[in-house]
Amino acid sequence: MKRLLVALLLCGALSNTSSIYAQSSTPSRFTVSTGVGLFPTYYKAGEGAKFLPMSVKLGIDVTKNFSLGAFFGYSNTEAKSSLFTDGFDSYITNKTSVFGIRAELKRDFTERIQGYGGSMIGYNYADVKEYKSGTKALVIRASDAPTPFDPNEKKGKVTYSAFLGTTVKLAKRISIYGEIGYGISIANLGITVRI
Repeated sequence: MKRLLVALLLCGALSNTSSIYAQSSTPSRFTVSTGVGLFPTYYKAGEGAKFLPMSVKLGIDVTKNFSLGAFFGYSNTEAKSSLFTDGFDSYITNKTSVFGIRAELKRDFTERIQGYGGSMIGYNYADVKEYKSGTKALVIRASDAPTPFDPNEKKGKVTYSAFLGTTVKLAKRISIYGEIGYGISIANLGITVRI
């Protein structure tokens, strides 16, 4: 219920903000989008989201069918506690931030529906930690000890991804979108406002 409430509040806030720009009749080249992930990227690893993954996109139309943009996403997941080979009953948390630059190709299917696809190059920072289930104390393991994750793995790395999406225009400057692809979430839903 909390997740749905947060998503609705974000959508409402963007809708109210967009009314400031609704009076303008000049064509807009800039977009601001905010979205929520339906499940985290690490869903297959058995991690559950403490709250829905969030993303913000800023875009500029270079031409009618091509745009460039910036992306920021944040995810906070926690795996179920497990008993590992060394006798520790512990759980893993993963706070991930993604910053990136996106390029999109767009195509109008109807006056209201547009499809798009593209790629992103970015920087992925994952802060992975292990905690004891009972005391919630941080577990620090030796680099050569058995561990549920590699404690020596770099927290940050350059990443790239591809995505496909669809936007549906609700009003002159407001659209909703759905997108699939590797990023802060495998599937995202959100709202886009032209400013």
